[in-house]
Amino acid sequence: MTNCKIMVANTPMDYDKIKIYAIKAKVDSINTMAELESAEKEKMANKVKKILSYGPTVFINRQLIYNYPEQLMADKGVMVIEHADFDGIERLAASTGAEILSTFDNPERSEKVLGHCSLIEERMIGEDKVIHLQGTKDSTP
Repeated sequence: MTNCKIMVANTPMDYDKIKIYAIKAKVDSINTMAELESAEKEKMANKVKKILSYGPTVFINRQLIYNYPEQLMADKGVMVIEHADFDGIERLAASTGAEILSTFDNPERSEKVLGHCSLIEERMIGEDKVIHLQGTKDSTP
């Protein structure tokens, strides 16, 4: 991907029916359980909508991202990178000029919180795949 606007985040993106099925809840019908699932799905869709309101082309998160929010972002053309290590996102934020966000209530600040790079690509180093960012704020020629 070229000319990237990068959002770096540390936020849970793993709400879905798997977690709901892992909890113990007393409900009076299957419909009530379906309503719980639907509410969690809607909550995640709203969170993704807030994230997308910043206008990122790349979303990098410190935590796991489940399939549903990843698909919502992919449908809007946003590249998703999940489960980055904490030191890695600190360095990534510093080199791209991004802020590490955990809440998404101020999209008018997008120019101040999004990082930038000219190119993101996947590369092989030996048997390992790495994600290479080129043309960041603190790049040297």
